Amino acid sequence: MLEANEYLHLAIHASQENNHHAALDYLERALQLEPDNPQVRYFQAAEYAELGLFTRAILCMAEVLELNPSMDLARFQMGLLYLQQQSPEQARGSFERLSANSLDESLRSFAHAYVSLIDEDLQVAIVKLERGLQACENPSLKDDMTRVLATLKSDYAPLTADLASAGDNAPVFLGAYRDVGETP
Repeated sequence: MLEANEYLHLAIHASQENNHHAALDYLERALQLEPDNPQVRYFQAAEYAELGLFTRAILCMAEVLELNPSMDLARFQMGLLYLQQQSPEQARGSFERLSANSLDESLRSFAHAYVSLIDEDLQVAIVKLERGLQACENPSLKDDMTRVLATLKSDYAPLTADLASAGDNAPVFLGAYRDVGETP
């Protein structure tokens, strides 16, 4: 029998191969061995999001944050998941907590940018995204936020549709952050 971290590595590999059902199976096996492992729960939530199971992803991400409230990427993803579910006030709570408490300057800026988007302040959101990109050392996150910034700049006008339409081309979840070296 493998250890939980070995199952996690297998799950990451399966996910990178777009075999999400196998990834979830490996994650379930890891959780049987270590049910309170926040990293395994984080990747499980990301897999649920990848499959469009956003309600389940939110519940799983909430478990992650109960196990380890300092997992900033999990909190950021939680905010994105709430936005996907058209729950801007819950997203605001995640992003405000992150912008106030994260030690990562880029995540603080990105979270503040999303709060600005919720408030329909596109100019501030763009400035905060640019600031976050300057400080970001996570290549996957940087790529995603660069795409969000490009989308916002191309639509530089007051937001007239709901917030979800502003992020149609933006990533909904942080599933790309599955590199073993980038665990939250």
